[in-house]
Amino acid sequence: MSQRNTPSPSGTVQGPQKTPVIVGLLPFGGVILFVIAEIVTLALGGGSDFLRWSTMNAVLFLIGSSSLGSGIAHLFFGPVIARSIGWAPGPFQFEVGAANLGIGISAIVMAAAFEPDTWLGPIIVATVFLFLAGIGHIREIVKKHNLSINNAGPILFLDFLMPAVTLFLWIWLALS
Repeated sequence: MSQRNTPSPSGTVQGPQKTPVIVGLLPFGGVILFVIAEIVTLALGGGSDFLRWSTMNAVLFLIGSSSLGSGIAHLFFGPVIARSIGWAPGPFQFEVGAANLGIGISAIVMAAAFEPDTWLGPIIVATVFLFLAGIGHIREIVKKHNLSINNAGPILFLDFLMPAVTLFLWIWLALS
């Protein structure tokens, strides 16, 4: 179990509180799965379809699995996740969880069952959602000095990197 700062109802941060490590790792599962999928793709020779496979892996794992993990974390562990972000728990957790779940499911279905031109839909939705979430985290850092692990930590960088990498790969594939 790791320690997290706990906000009071007024939004100020109180002392540390225990958070199960697995809850904090759910959103990162997609990144881990993406790396594993890329290693497997390379080990199998990559081939002329390497860009297509990498793009599909990005949609499936960086967008799909990561969003699914975030959705589960926000829906089922909302108060814990809110505190790890440095926020007071509230109904926003359900809405953020529902949005992430929808993004994740659509990305997984599109990547697994359809052609690359259909992958752009979930990529755009995830890009808009995650970029704006990242901007929200930066605003919290600047305005409220919120340096909580799930506000100013790795999740902040992933909010920008996961959709950017996926969009870049999709554009590269579309132009090739």
